[in-house]
Amino acid sequence: MRNKWIVSLNDYRLASRKKLPKMISDYLEGGALDEITLKANEAQLNRLQLRQRSMIDVANIDTSTTVLGQNIDLPLMVSPMGMLTIFHPGSDPAVARAAVRAGTIFIHSAWAGCSLEEVMKVAPEHLWAQMAFWKDEAETHRYVQRARNAGVKTLVVAGDVGSSSKRERDLHHGLSMPPRPPVLDYFNTATRPEWVWRWLTGRKMTYGNYNIDGRPLRMSEMNSWMAENKNASANWDDFAKLRSEWSGKLVIKGIMDAEDAARAVDEGADGIFVSNHGGRQFDSQPATIDVLPSIVHAVAGRAEIYIDGGIRRGHDVAKAVSLGATAALAGRPFAYALATGGEAAVEKAFTIFRDEFKGAMGFVGKTSVSHLDESVFVDTRSPAKAEIYI
Repeated sequence: MRNKWIVSLNDYRLASRKKLPKMISDYLEGGALDEITLKANEAQLNRLQLRQRSMIDVANIDTSTTVLGQNIDLPLMVSPMGMLTIFHPGSDPAVARAAVRAGTIFIHSAWAGCSLEEVMKVAPEHLWAQMAFWKDEAETHRYVQRARNAGVKTLVVAGDVGSSSKRERDLHHGLSMPPRPPVLDYFNTATRPEWVWRWLTGRKMTYGNYNIDGRPLRMSEMNSWMAENKNASANWDDFAKLRSEWSGKLVIKGIMDAEDAARAVDEGADGIFVSNHGGRQFDSQPATIDVLPSIVHAVAGRAEIYIDGGIRRGHDVAKAVSLGATAALAGRPFAYALATGGEAAVEKAFTIFRDEFKGAMGFVGKTSVSHLDESVFVDTRSPAKAEIYI
């Protein structure tokens, strides 16, 4: 599918399947276990119906807002995504540059294939850095210090990576570290010569944030490194210690419970990131949009709230903001675009989101992001009301 015929984020999803080997597209699209939560994220967003208004002056619609005191042109940011390099050698820098031109924020993954410093160079005022608490406290401290030295102003703590789950699509393809795909995958990969050429000649696939003997960690080394450094004991004490040492903004990602959200604010979080990893980690939990109202109620305006999971249309962004989110985030749509056409395609993906979001604002009769609230829903007695979740 040529770029000019792409008019939606779903078009990028379909186009990326033609660009990527099946084992890679399944890695991108797949979720944990039976993928119940993966499907629920989109389904529950689609369940919410918007209320069309008529004869309202919507000639001047302002899509801008602020996050942690910074102006952005659209209440949509890029979720942290590891291993973007396997989709396109442009990787994190390409998505970050597109985010800068869209006037928004790129969150650099703790599991990225590119170093924090490399991406910071192309998005110095538009980058938040995700981090994890490693078993080796010195490793955690080194990364925080690197972020500080690079000029990062906002850290995003991965708060829900102590446990893990299996993604059966990946297991069927033998996507361990190092990968051991079945013979059929070799044949399928051979039908994607452009991807193979990029893999052979482009950016080497590493975990760019971590080093062994001064060089980036190779993919083949990641399993053993993770087994040695994964910290299943990380807890609120670690977060509180980080808060005392980090003078910038602090966001915690992976909050799916109102009690945890309130605790995070008590411990000094500036932002609550409602996320279930797009259904990739823990299956059979609620969709993010379903838990958002209760978290908004628990936080009670003491911190900003962000949400990802199933954001595929501009009206999804409008729904999330109307339910109390400061901004929404998307991951897979930008990865689909990156795989399809690199940086230019990611830039177009932002344009699609912006146009759809602006259209949704016009139909619900709101000319400012700050005016989006529960009145935009067809039935305000629906689960859009926070009290339902208390």
